[in-house]
Amino acid sequence: MKQLIFISLLAFFLDVHTHAQEAGDSIFNLEVNFDLDSFTLTSAEKDKVDSLLVLVPFTVVKKVEIYGHTDSLASMEYNRSLSKRRVQSILSYLVYQGLDPLKVDADYYGEERPKYSNSPDQRYRNRRCELSFIIDPSRLPTPDQRLTDLPFNKGDKVRIPNLNFVGNQPIPMPASFSSLEDLLRVMQKYPDLRIELHGHVCCGNDYDLSVQRAKMVYDFLVGNGIESSRMSFEGFSNTQPLFSERTDKEKALNRRVEVFVVSNTGRTAPVKAEQRAIDLRAPVLGVKFFPQKSRMYPSADFMITLVAEMMRESKGLSYEFVMFDNINNQRLTSARVASLDRTLSSMQVDKNIYKVRSSPKTEGMPDADNLNFLMLKITEIK
Repeated sequence: MKQLIFISLLAFFLDVHTHAQEAGDSIFNLEVNFDLDSFTLTSAEKDKVDSLLVLVPFTVVKKVEIYGHTDSLASMEYNRSLSKRRVQSILSYLVYQGLDPLKVDADYYGEERPKYSNSPDQRYRNRRCELSFIIDPSRLPTPDQRLTDLPFNKGDKVRIPNLNFVGNQPIPMPASFSSLEDLLRVMQKYPDLRIELHGHVCCGNDYDLSVQRAKMVYDFLVGNGIESSRMSFEGFSNTQPLFSERTDKEKALNRRVEVFVVSNTGRTAPVKAEQRAIDLRAPVLGVKFFPQKSRMYPSADFMITLVAEMMRESKGLSYEFVMFDNINNQRLTSARVASLDRTLSSMQVDKNIYKVRSSPKTEGMPDADNLNFLMLKITEIK
């Protein structure tokens, strides 16, 4: 029954066709179209792909096939090259969203395999990539209940659903914001509710990351008016896995922040219907520079790449990177700010959605020899 409901929803939203690949598997076909002589994904086509990814998480995908095509307006050699770039564009976008490239089969044909007429009024339909997602419906996760639907009784331990992070960071993905807002409404609804926030990671020991992910949720709630005395946070690294991590799905479910209910009288209070603009803060981990230099280590460049990929694909958000002078060298800190700004620009992040600035260290911030503390503020543009 779950498989039939899922397939019906997908067909309704995307007008795709499904058929069985082998026993138990299903294929979802999708065409992505391009403008004349272009291999750039338009916003409308990205939205089409995103709509599919909402319903088909990568954990259920066994294989993806991508085939590129063109119309017949240019030479055969040129069109083959153009269709190749279209495939690369789609593949890059999917990998940025989290697809394992080893699951992909791809090819490109130029104008050789037209699906539609190349008449003047129809040839635009041949400027396309054909995508096939082969999935195992038995892997589909059971839909999470919204936090606002749960009673939050004493002793309950609740995983915050759909809270996903940038790789190796405590920075939440934009799609996670609705779950954070739901938790805020729960804390407003139950004024006597006291909780512990437990951070967990998968795949290896990273205590600091587990702490920082729990602290990000704590800071979000405090920043939105919840009293700090009602909450605490703690990290458990990978010491309390829910699953054995034999599959990608099991690994993803082990990367989580849980809410442990310390106490709750059940008393409720009215919750204002108004929606606040998203405004949250998270540290950026692993951004290290060579000693007394403004040049980042390659590992730091990789960390910034992961954040930049998220920024490029987000909508309606602005980003502010704040680098603190906890190394007591304002000149070097300023040079590193300029270096980070150039790095983000080189990664084609829109200059209109971010800025980078320095700041004096705050009270209680420990001094460091070479490691500047870096904070990212994410704000919804209203």
